[in-house]
Amino acid sequence: MVRWNKRDIPHKGWKYIGIEDIGEDLYPGEKIRYEQCEMCGKEKIRYVHILSHPEFDGELRVGCDCALKMIDSYVDPRENERDYKNKTSRRMNFLRQEWIRKTETGNYTLRYRGEHITIMKNKYDSGWGVIFRNESKWDYKGGKIRNLETAKLAAFEMYDKLHDR
Repeated sequence: MVRWNKRDIPHKGWKYIGIEDIGEDLYPGEKIRYEQCEMCGKEKIRYVHILSHPEFDGELRVGCDCALKMIDSYVDPRENERDYKNKTSRRMNFLRQEWIRKTETGNYTLRYRGEHITIMKNKYDSGWGVIFRNESKWDYKGGKIRNLETAKLAAFEMYDKLHDR
């Protein structure tokens, strides 16, 4: 898989498309299915940097070190990766919080850093919803929220988006 020694692949001039956290939706203790850098072959890449080049068909998914060598812009993959790692830490901290189930309503509530968040079951189907700051969310990543764990992830996204660092 090592492509650094291949002449038909450009080594410079790549455009930074973005970054992806392979373990983004995992709960504490779940196993991560890492990727392999498509440029150097390094295994166990969790934060995948996505690059494109006008002389290369498609995109490459690489690690931070290779991305730094390949891009010609002011984008700093290390900074993007640090931001993702910080968000992952915030998410893990959030998911460890103790939610309180209200027996009279069946809703789950959390007071987190001075904010109140509520998770409730949909009255009409098997879905779940999150209520935070007078906004409600009944879907997550393009689909209905089907369980409490996904509702907690949606709650984190709502909270984190508001308190984006």
